[in-house]
Amino acid sequence: MSDPDFLVVGAGVAGLSFAHSVLGEKRSALVVERNDHVGGLARSYRYGDFWFDVGPKRFHTEDQEVLDFLFSVLGDDHIVVGRSSAVHLFGRYFPWPLDHRALFRLPFKVMVSSGLDLLRRSAPKDENSFTEYTRSRYGDTLYRLFFKPYTEKFLQIPCEDVHVDWAKTGINRAVIDKRVKSESLFDLVRTVLLPTPVDTKFLYPSYGGFGTFCEKIAGQVRERGGDILLDNTVRSIETDGGKVVEVALADGRRLRPGHLVWSGNLKALARLLGKEPPPIRYLSTILYNMEIDRDVLQQQQWIYYGGQDTVLSRVSVTNEMADYMAPKGKAGLCVEVTGFEGKGHWGNPEALIPEIQADLVRLKLVSSQSDFGGVHVERVRDTYPIYDLDYKESFAKASGMVKPFENLKLLGRTGAYWYNNSDHSMKMALQMARHLLKGTPMEAKEALFRV
Repeated sequence: MSDPDFLVVGAGVAGLSFAHSVLGEKRSALVVERNDHVGGLARSYRYGDFWFDVGPKRFHTEDQEVLDFLFSVLGDDHIVVGRSSAVHLFGRYFPWPLDHRALFRLPFKVMVSSGLDLLRRSAPKDENSFTEYTRSRYGDTLYRLFFKPYTEKFLQIPCEDVHVDWAKTGINRAVIDKRVKSESLFDLVRTVLLPTPVDTKFLYPSYGGFGTFCEKIAGQVRERGGDILLDNTVRSIETDGGKVVEVALADGRRLRPGHLVWSGNLKALARLLGKEPPPIRYLSTILYNMEIDRDVLQQQQWIYYGGQDTVLSRVSVTNEMADYMAPKGKAGLCVEVTGFEGKGHWGNPEALIPEIQADLVRLKLVSSQSDFGGVHVERVRDTYPIYDLDYKESFAKASGMVKPFENLKLLGRTGAYWYNNSDHSMKMALQMARHLLKGTPMEAKEALFRV
């Protein structure tokens, strides 16, 4: 396949879904992936009898096209799972989103202070500010005690430098089900006082973790005549007359694709185009995949930890998503620590293991130090685009360097610099395939969040 119709960079959900779609229309596609596996942020890891995802992964959508696509890939190899998630606040575990039980477990001073915040609500002074938005919607008490410490620990930048879109997008992503209203303190109080039961259900692969979806779609891409090159990267891009005319790969291949669809790092793309890298930043994540030799003390699928007294930000209990993820009587914990590639703990993440294990015992998730089995450390690059105050202008510069080339397109979380879910990436990929093959219009990223 020396001259494919579509050369796709990145074998994550977006890139694989796009390749699958164009191959279904009898076009040729070649996917290039820098890692030695498909899946990107949606891969799974296996260590003996334990399976781990890259954080809590699941399918939840009401979009019929995406559902049809999911079932076409997974077939009968899926299960339906009820949601169970929590947040650790004030030394206790609370269900998230908050329910009627939480009201009576909050510290008295917090209840009083939050009640006063309801009476003091005011419009944000700066509509672009995460801080102003969060204080306006949830009050100063919850901002100080949860949103600020959690966000600063997670993003590694001051809240005052964070754009409001991180709040609007991130909080909705944490809630997931749009039937649950959580866009303000008033919504949370109403949910607590006048609870309307919402039973959120997920789809999840029936074996092999979330990564099974990507493994199956990769198999279908190959069955349709496409190819996937692992452990490979783009070495150079040659352009002429407003088009990408040739792409050289690290393995020495030189290709003349009809379109180059980029779902990788935008800074890397800028360098290949001979442009100044745009001032955008990607957050990376260190995963501590821990085998626990007995059941853990909390039965939630994932838990948010907002306190500054621990470096971890979120923990997934893998066997709460699917029983097969850990042997019976044991558990798997995926502990996430965010940071920047090449900085901080990135160079020696193993040094944090004793501190994290001590925290998991102190936080009453693991019974004792003797319960820990194997620990597997994985570095995952470019897991989140950072929405700082200048991110829209920065992404405009990134997309501006692409616009002159009519056959170069940006796709997915990393390529489109978009804090999204897997279902959003699928929808974007399906739309882009139709757009390039049939000329149908593309929806804006904001509109795709309806998925």
